[in-house]
Formats: sequence, structure tokens, C-alpha cells
Amino acid sequence: MPTSVTSPMSDEANRYNDLSRWYKDKAMGQRLTVQLTEALNESLEQVFGYHMLVTGADMGLELSRIGKTQRLFRLVTRTNVDQPLQAVLGASNELPFASDSLDALVLCHTLNTSSVPHQTLRECQRVLVPNGHLFVISFNPFSIRGVISGLRRRLSRGRKHTRSVSGRRLGDWLSLLGFSHAEPHYFASFAPLGEGRFGRLMDRFDRWLVRINAPTGTAYLLHARKRVAAHLDSGIKVEKPRLISIPLGKTQEGVPVPRHVSRSQQEGAETT
Repeated sequence: MPTSVTSPMSDEANRYNDLSRWYKDKAMGQRLTVQLTEALNESLEQVFGYHMLVTGADMGLELSRIGKTQRLFRLVTRTNVDQPLQAVLGASNELPFASDSLDALVLCHTLNTSSVPHQTLRECQRVLVPNGHLFVISFNPFSIRGVISGLRRRLSRGRKHTRSVSGRRLGDWLSLLGFSHAEPHYFASFAPLGEGRFGRLMDRFDRWLVRINAPTGTAYLLHARKRVAAHLDSGIKVEKPRLISIPLGKTQEGVPVPRHVSRSQQEGAETT
């Protein structure tokens, strides 16, 4: 029997559509949209440049109103997508941009849906300019939703689910690729529970967890920068070695002769 082959781009597009519906219809998704929009608005205020690319699911983020980059691109997997940003057809693991051409990248659950997340990060490293900004939005595997999703993935091995990536593992991946990064910021530990007294109490509790950055949030935002060299932007001051000047005497047949010879050098010369 002939086997049906699914295109990686169409499979990635289906996962993006599922996530987009979840953000639009679910109360937890709507809460995440509000909190992540506020956090990205604050983070992108530091980004100055010309080109910024957004990949992944449509989370309802109003990116056209935030940030200070002049041109905003949206990576799409289908040509008939209505986007307020300039749409660019391509896949996250093969970005259709030249090397060192983008000032900022925003990954909206791109690593959660990609079958090759390491290659996706390598592409981000390639297309970003030196000191370019990378913002990664990912699900937290240690949240309530992350634990439930992990159990579903183990019980239904035939189906494909979104995969969560912990902040520590993502930090290790980024360090290997030459990125410096901040600690992940977690959002939305609990979904809204209504307008009652208990619901309002849980809303205050959820905001308090976000304020102290408790690692129980459903998703997190991680800000990284592409380093020019291994020591750049690492937060560690690297001191240059102090150079010692050596006085030179007259040259004999073009070879510099030191004015002062140490005792150990004298002894070594006499033994020879």
C-alpha cells in the first residue's frame, strides 16, 4: 500500500494552528497573551535595529505596536495567511534570510513544535547580527500543564504533541551556540477561575507568583544575545595580561642582546 508522506512545513503549520486556537479560546491562553505582551513590550524597548522576525504560533501578541525595529517580518508556512506583518514563506529550521541580517528574533513556541529544535537554534544564531537579540517563548515542563502534557505524550505515543523545554536545558543549548542569556521569566501558573471571591484571590496569587518569578508558570520568556566572542556579554570581566617591558642593549649581528642577565641564566650559560 502507498504510504502518505506529510510535509514538515504542513505538520509544523498544523501545530501552530492548534496553539493559536488554544491561545484564542482557552482562559489560560488569554492570560498568557496579556502577561507576555506586557513582558515583551518592556524587553523590546531595549532593541534598536532595522529587521525583526517573528516565528511560531499566532499568540495574539500586538508586535506591530511594540519594539523599535523598523521592519517586522512574520515567518509563515502557508502563502494564504492573512498577517498584519510582512509575511515570509519558510521553515524555522531553514530561515530564508542571509547570515548576520536580523537584529532581533522572537520564537513563539517554535521550539515546542519543531522536530529539530537544535537546528532551529543554529539557524537563529546564523541569521542574527553580532549582539543581536533572541526572545524565546516556551512551555514549562514543570508547570501543571507541562506535567499533564508529558503524561499524555507518554500514554499516546502515536500522536504528536507539543514538547516542553525547560529553561535550564534551553540555557545549555544557547551557551553551546555562543549566546549569553538571562534567567527565564515565568508566567501564568493558574488559569482564571471566574469573578468570585476565590477567583479574585487566585488571580492575586498568580500575579504574586509572576512577580517573584516562581518556576511554576505555564510558559516562560527567555532573552538571549548573540555574542561576538566567547567572553563578550558574559557578565565576567576579563582582564588583559600585564605586559612587561624588557630593556634591550646593542645588537650583535641583528640579534637583540639584553642588558641584564639573571643569575639562573648565567649559571645555565656556564654549564653549557
